[in-house]
Amino acid sequence: MDDLALPLMFQPVYQTVVWGGRRMSAWRHDLPAGPVGESWDLADHPRGMSVVSSGTLTGQTLRQLTERFGKSLVGGSYAGGDFPLMVKLIDANDRLSIQVHPDDALARSLGVGERGKTECWLMIENGGELYVGTRPGTTRETFERALSQGLVAEQLNRFQAKDGDFFFLAARTVHALGTGCLLYEIQQTCDVTFRVDDWGRVGLDGKPRPLHIAESLSTIDFTAKSLGPAVASEAAHPAGGSIRRLAQCEYFLVEERHAQHTGGGGQGACAIVVCLGGSGTLATAAGRVALMPMRTYLVPASAGPWTATADRLSALRLLVAQPT
Repeated sequence: MDDLALPLMFQPVYQTVVWGGRRMSAWRHDLPAGPVGESWDLADHPRGMSVVSSGTLTGQTLRQLTERFGKSLVGGSYAGGDFPLMVKLIDANDRLSIQVHPDDALARSLGVGERGKTECWLMIENGGELYVGTRPGTTRETFERALSQGLVAEQLNRFQAKDGDFFFLAARTVHALGTGCLLYEIQQTCDVTFRVDDWGRVGLDGKPRPLHIAESLSTIDFTAKSLGPAVASEAAHPAGGSIRRLAQCEYFLVEERHAQHTGGGGQGACAIVVCLGGSGTLATAAGRVALMPMRTYLVPASAGPWTATADRLSALRLLVAQPT
């Protein structure tokens, strides 16, 4: 059998951070001790490398697969280098730092990488708060003054999070996840973060975490419009249920699907399938694998069409993405 004929599953890479929690233990039985803030479910990055956990490619890293198979794995948009997208499950038990990420051009000019970080968030529980973008009328001068006074959060748009809320964050959008958020993040493969403010706390080592004031002020787009939860177009699913087109940009396409049976693929791109609810099977022409809640799967581009089927009459809830 072709090594890329079946969906791939990877061992999560957990990140223990000062703002993390323990909510992932409801689905994950391999959490390390301490506050776990992130599970890097799909990552080709030096700080966290996905490793195949089953099948003929067990033990291979995502980097090795990407270098070996290229477009057969990623799809026709692949232009070399690392796998273009990352998928994270995030548990914000406390506020994350107020931060910003560069875009591609700025990342290259600063010498911090070839990619910036455009990202998106899908909230999967009610509760929590978050900060996205500067409030209307905020300028670099007013922002910098508020920062010097310890009032920078007052310059940001603040939202209460609800299950199903979706936020698209273009690179250079200042933001922070607040206490209580549980979400999935899909982003460009980049981990460059410029911290604006860290709420006066210390890290797990008892020391203040570094801030990057000059870099942040040069990166933040103060002209961006106010950003709230995206109003996604929703359509009836052909097999029953619904499809929400959440985002389509130059880096990724993202949908949320509620259906007893759904599918895709066969159009020259890999598919990232995250099971948010329900259970069942994820199949290609070569066979099937078990689809388990709060797990991420990669269907290689060369595997062709895929289908996801619930093992009960209740619907699956899936987050489906592909690089563009």
